[in-house]
Formats: sequence, structure tokens, C-alpha cells
Amino acid sequence: MRMQFRKTLLALSLFASVLPSDAQKDLLDKASVTNPSASFLDVAARRSALATATNPRVVAALKDKWDCTHSEQPAPPTGRMIVPHHYLSGSNGPVNPEEATATVVYQQLQNAATDGAGRYVATGDRAEATCVANLLARWAAAKTLLDYSYKESSQAWYQVEWTLSSISLAYSVVQSDPAITADQRKQISGWMHDVTIYMFDQDPHPDDHAHENNHSYWRALCATSVGVLTADNNLYRRGLEQYARAIGQMNPDGSLPLEMARHENALHYQSFALEPLVMIAELAAHQGTDLYSARSNGHTIADAVDFLVRASANLDLMKQYASEPQTFSLFNGKKPPAWVEFWAARHPGELRSTSETWSTLLKQPLSDSTIGGNATLYAAPAK
Repeated sequence: MRMQFRKTLLALSLFASVLPSDAQKDLLDKASVTNPSASFLDVAARRSALATATNPRVVAALKDKWDCTHSEQPAPPTGRMIVPHHYLSGSNGPVNPEEATATVVYQQLQNAATDGAGRYVATGDRAEATCVANLLARWAAAKTLLDYSYKESSQAWYQVEWTLSSISLAYSVVQSDPAITADQRKQISGWMHDVTIYMFDQDPHPDDHAHENNHSYWRALCATSVGVLTADNNLYRRGLEQYARAIGQMNPDGSLPLEMARHENALHYQSFALEPLVMIAELAAHQGTDLYSARSNGHTIADAVDFLVRASANLDLMKQYASEPQTFSLFNGKKPPAWVEFWAARHPGELRSTSETWSTLLKQPLSDSTIGGNATLYAAPAK
């Protein structure tokens, strides 16, 4: 009976109206790419701040010597893109080690591009911008990430989401450097646009909002990021509209319904879903659109973060959604996810609903190649 009640709540949440308010709809309709050269941070201002950084975590991040010029330079893979499923069975449980083997080359690309972007922000070294552009141009020339089918390999589709998110964010950091030729800019941005459109064309449930889980948010991040890079307002708005729907689909407590269905990984996926949503908000902020305060169905993104914090502090809150012990908590002593760096920079002070502060979580530099790389270098207070 209790499980049936949970399923009913899930259905009601997913199929309820998730249209934003008139004011919010007006904001989305008018949202446009005002600065195609902008990234998810102000590169020049950040480099200036880093020059006099005293924050120990930022100083530690500056000492990280990873860069593009000394990273593995992976050749673009050839042939049909096939990636084994992440889980051995279903959508939870033991993971499939063959997936990690199949995705090494994509991780190498992400690492090289984001390492180069980070060093470029820190040092202004044009060799890093050139390295990132040359690497991406080789993959663009090979038309990589365009030869797969969702029906044949759904995991390949997912990998494209993450890889495109990573490299489009990294490229946005270096794209304006004069060392990158106009031809390369056209080649790289055109390829990323093609990859984005093809990725959306693979959706087996187009316009079916009941299936919009974290993967939809990652695709929305690609749309937002590549929309900015290519000054494609339709693509840019597509990303922002998905953000609004995600916020509107929350349960009353701030949990995301489809992530709560992931058994022992439910809380992990709540956090994982927040990664692309936070980065969409960061990109939009640099185009003059404030998504952090945007409301849909009475919620803002802060409600999803608040639920993650409360449930991490009190895992009993998860029992209404998952009977299994959770694999994730913000307070398990491990590094928090890197998106927290961006969130904390915009929301300093106490975590909502707890006596903790973000500083209790932020003790080491944080990095994640899928959201651009070294988040501490990009967002943490320099002083």
C-alpha cells in the first residue's frame, strides 16, 4: 500500500503542470545569447583575482600542474560508437567494468581539454588555448560523436552528453584567444552544434516530460553551452526551458522524482542531477538571465539543494523513497561534488536547514571534467 502511494505521488508530480509563471515564461521567451564569447566565468577577471589569491584551497589548486600540452592527446576513435551499459542489470546495483574500458578515450579528451582550460585561466598561456583548439579540431574533422544510435547503445548517447558538456565548457574558456584561427573556431563550433542536434534527434521520448531525468538535464546543459558558443537562441532557450521544467517537477520536499526511484543511488542521483542544472544557471548568468531565483511550480533550484543537504544530514528522510541504505551523503567525509564550489560561491554562509556551513565541506580543491574541470580554480573565493 505504501509503495503504491509513492508511485501515485510520483505520477502526480510528473504529470502535474510544470509550466513556469507568466513572468517566468516571459523571462524564458526573451532570453537570448547576448555574448557568444562569454563562458561560465569571466576569464579575465578571474585570472586577475587568482594573481593575488590567498585562499589555501585556491593556492593549492594553482599548484596543480595538469595542463593540455602535457596531457594524453587522444586520437578520435573510429567506427561505430558502442558503449556497454553502466550497470550490469537495470538502473542500479553492480556496475559494468567494461563501460570504463570503453570510455577511456572520451575521458582522456575531457581531461586534456579541461586541464588546458584551467591552466589557461590561471596563467593566460596561449599554448594551452592552442592545444585545446587543436585537439578539438582533430575530433571535429573526424566527425566523432556522430556515429551511434540510442537504440543500439543508450550508454553511447549518455557518454555524448557528458563529453559534449565537458568540451563545450572547456572550449568556452579559451575560444576568444587570438591564437585560435577563425577557421578552427568555425570548425569546432559547427561540429559541436551538429553533435548537439544529433544528440537530441536520438531521443526515444521527444516531448514526453515524464521521462526527463538527469540525462535530460545534461542534454540541456549541452544545448545551453553550445547555444551560447554558436549564438543559437533556439538551442540556448531549449536548455533554459528544460531547466524550468526540472525545477517544476520537484516533489514538495525538493527531491527530484525520477532520481528518487534509483534505489540505493537515489541521493547520489539527486546530486548528479544538480551538476548540469547549476552549470546551466552559471552560463545563463553570464548572458544576463538569473535562473538561480527563477521559480516553477513554486520551487527554485535552492529547494533541490536544500533537500540534498537535509537528506545527507538525516538519511532517514530517504526511507520514503528507497528502503536501501544510500551510497551517497554530503557529510560522509569524502570530497563533495564539484558543483558545490559554484553553488557555495553564490550562496555563502550556512547550509539551509542545518547548522553547518559550506566551508565545512570545502576543504580541498574540487574538480570534475564533465563540468569544465577545476571548479575551485574557477569559482572559489580567491581571498
